[in-house]
Amino acid sequence: MKNFSTIKGFFTTLLLLSIYCAGAQKMVSIDLAATRNLGHRLNGLNISSFYHFSERLIGGVEINRYFPVKRMEKHGLTEMSALDLDFNFHYMLPVSKTVRLYPLTGISRTCEREYNFAKRETVYDRFWSFNTGAGVQVAMGKCSPHAEYMFTWGHINQRFLLVGLSYELEWGKREKGSSH
Repeated sequence: MKNFSTIKGFFTTLLLLSIYCAGAQKMVSIDLAATRNLGHRLNGLNISSFYHFSERLIGGVEINRYFPVKRMEKHGLTEMSALDLDFNFHYMLPVSKTVRLYPLTGISRTCEREYNFAKRETVYDRFWSFNTGAGVQVAMGKCSPHAEYMFTWGHINQRFLLVGLSYELEWGKREKGSSH
């Protein structure tokens, strides 16, 4: 459990650092989204903060909480939930004035919890993964809807779908001609 606390502290520090460093670049975005683990059929909530290194390159910390789901398995009634901490980069590719496509890459740390009611036993599975995927964002001023598909490569290969809103925060004035 101490190892998980260390990882959680590391990602929390990265999240706060991205917000602090945004003063130098003048741009950070905060995202809120619904997410779905397609393999385990778990629904969750994504909260993230992205630092805008430039108009095209952004990187940030994402926290995904997958809510408990009860299922009847061959070994009895179980309840599954999960927590993911991701550090991802997006490279924004403008398709039109408002639509941007982006590939994504990064790493994630996952903690899955499965509780077996018959055995009164909890099993934790913790592992690292490499993230790849793609998304689309529609720029609508400071608040922009986005959707993405992500595949994680690791101990357990998984697929995710995410749909949400991104809110951009600026400090100071931007250069003329900047659209982001």
